[in-house]
Amino acid sequence: MIGFLVLAAAGLVAIGTPIAFAMGGAALATFLAFLPHLPMEVLAQRIVNAVDKYPMLAVPLFILAGELMNTGGLTDRLIRFCRAVIGWIRGGLGLVTVATAVFLSGISGSGTADAAGLAKVLIPAMKKQGYDEPFATSLVAASATLGPIIPPSIVMIVYASMTNVSIGKLFLAGVVPGLLIGAVFMAMVFVVAIRRGYPREAWQGFRALAAAALGALGPLMAPAIILFGLLGGWYGATEAGVIVVVYAGVLGFLYRELTWAKVVHALRETAISTAVILFVIAVAAVLGWILAIGRLPQDIAWAIRSVIEYRALVILAIIAILLFLGLFLDGIAIMVILVPVFLPVATVLGMDPIQFAMIIILCIVVGGVTPPVGILLYVTCQVSGTPFRSVTGTIWWFVAAMMVVVLACAFVPALTVALPNAVIR
Repeated sequence: MIGFLVLAAAGLVAIGTPIAFAMGGAALATFLAFLPHLPMEVLAQRIVNAVDKYPMLAVPLFILAGELMNTGGLTDRLIRFCRAVIGWIRGGLGLVTVATAVFLSGISGSGTADAAGLAKVLIPAMKKQGYDEPFATSLVAASATLGPIIPPSIVMIVYASMTNVSIGKLFLAGVVPGLLIGAVFMAMVFVVAIRRGYPREAWQGFRALAAAALGALGPLMAPAIILFGLLGGWYGATEAGVIVVVYAGVLGFLYRELTWAKVVHALRETAISTAVILFVIAVAAVLGWILAIGRLPQDIAWAIRSVIEYRALVILAIIAILLFLGLFLDGIAIMVILVPVFLPVATVLGMDPIQFAMIIILCIVVGGVTPPVGILLYVTCQVSGTPFRSVTGTIWWFVAAMMVVVLACAFVPALTVALPNAVIR
C-alpha cells in the first residue's frame, strides 16, 4: 500500500500536477484501491478533523496581522529604526535587513508576509548601494525564515494543535534558535561586506536615532504584548492573534498609512493564504492517516529500537529526511505527514518533546528557501523581480549557516528547552 501511494504521488508530480493536489490524488487512489470496505465519509471526517481545531483560528489572524503591518507603515518604521541603529556599520543595509526581520518575526508569524514586506523595500535599496542582486535577494529570503521561528509562529501553532504540546513553551523555544540564526546571518553579511566593499551609511546622530525609535515604538511593542499576555496566562494564541490584528490596524490608521481599501486587500490576501495552508494541512492529514494504516510509523519506530545505541546517527537521519523532503514539499505538509511518524522515534530516543518539535520546525523552515520549491525564495524573487535561477547558487551559503544552528539545537538541548523550562513551570 505504501509503495502504491508513493508511486501514485510521484506519477502525478511527474505530469505536472501541483504537489498538494498530487498528494490528495495519491491518497484518494490508495484509499479506493486498498480500503474499499470503508465509506468515503471517512475521508471527509479526516479532512474536517485536521482543520477543525480552535488553535487553527490563530492562523488567519497572524497572517492578517502581517498583511496589515506591511500595508499600514509598520514595516517601514521598523526599517528606519534599524537603519538609524546599525546602518552606519560596514554592510549596514544588509544588517538592517536581518534586524528588521527579527522584529517583524515577533509580530506576524508568517515568513511569506515578512519576505514580501522586506523584499519590496530593502532589495531595491541594497541594489542602489551596489549590493550584488543575488546576494541581496538571498539575504531577504533567508531572513524571512525567522518568521516561523521567532514567536509568534503559524508553524508552531499548527504543530501544537497536532501534538498538544504547550504553545507557550513552543513559542519560547524558538527565541534562542531564532536569535542565533539572526546573529549568524549578521556575521555573514559583515564578512561579505568587507570582502566586497559594500558601503556603510552615514551616522544619523542621536536626535535622528531618538526620532526613529519613537516612530517605531508602536510596532516594537507588539511582540511584548503577545508574549507577556501568553506567558501571563491572560489569553491564548488565538486571542493574541485577535489583539495583534486590532493593534496593527489601529496603528496603521493612526499613522495615516492604512486605508479601508488596503484593509480589503489585506483581507483578500489573508483569505487566499489561509485557504492554501488549510488545504495543505487537510490533504497531508489524509495522507498521514493512510501511512499510519500502512503501519509506517510503527515500522520506523521498531527499526529505530534496533539501532538505538547510535542515537546521533538517528537524529542526523531524521534531519536528512526532513531536509530532502523540503526540497520538494511544503513545510506544513511535511510536518503533518511525518510528525506522527517520528514522534514514536523521539519517544524511543528519550528526547524532550519541545526539543524534538524545534528540530522539526527548524528543518522545514530551511526547506522554505531551498530550491527548487523554496516558497520564500520564490516570493522574494517575484516581489523584487530577480530571476529565480540567479539565486539558486547564493542561497546555499545561507542554508549552510542555518544548518549550523539546526545541528547545535539537535545536540545541545539547552538551546531549545532552557528558556521554556525557566519561564513556564
